[in-house]
Amino acid sequence: MSDTRIERQQLRHQMLAERNRIGRAHRRGMSKQIVEAVAGLPVFKESHVILIYCSYQSEVETFPLLHRCLAEGKIVCVPLAVPEHSRLLAVAITDPLLDLAPGYKGIPEPVLSLVERQTRNPKSLEVILMPGAVFDRAGNRLGYGGGYYDRFLAQVAPQAVRIGLAFSGQLVSKIPALPHDVPMDVLVTENEVFTWKRSGDAKNRCI
Repeated sequence: MSDTRIERQQLRHQMLAERNRIGRAHRRGMSKQIVEAVAGLPVFKESHVILIYCSYQSEVETFPLLHRCLAEGKIVCVPLAVPEHSRLLAVAITDPLLDLAPGYKGIPEPVLSLVERQTRNPKSLEVILMPGAVFDRAGNRLGYGGGYYDRFLAQVAPQAVRIGLAFSGQLVSKIPALPHDVPMDVLVTENEVFTWKRSGDAKNRCI
């Protein structure tokens, strides 16, 4: 393993351990602030087809936002992992209580009966909300090591606005990035909203 990969692994483990130490009430309060900030983003308000991860363990809690988006009439997709192919599917749901069940690694995912009729073309996604272990001030994201989101963003949904959700304690000055890492367009924490212009874009699509 290269020095860069070792450094990334150590950083990931350190930051996830720190995130896991956040008390439940504090995490819920910060998550509420993050959800309100996301809901206020013009690009999010204007989008109709979105993908939202289902929060698991100590991640920023997304279920309040998921319910809110469904109530507003948005098409809400949830990622479904396909481990044998190391990829994600975007499956639309309408009722989180009925449509979700523990899936890959225990993460809430759409039930398999929805996959055939509710899987959306990734090209239809306007916004993707994703978790991560670590983010930096240049828009880089360090995930959980599987590369699922990086492949999904780069290969099948490059058009979607990429929004990372994280607590401020997950933010560092610089991540040792690798060529396959896909940077964020927006990062939302309980304290700040960061936006970055993609290389080659005529304008910043995220403001």
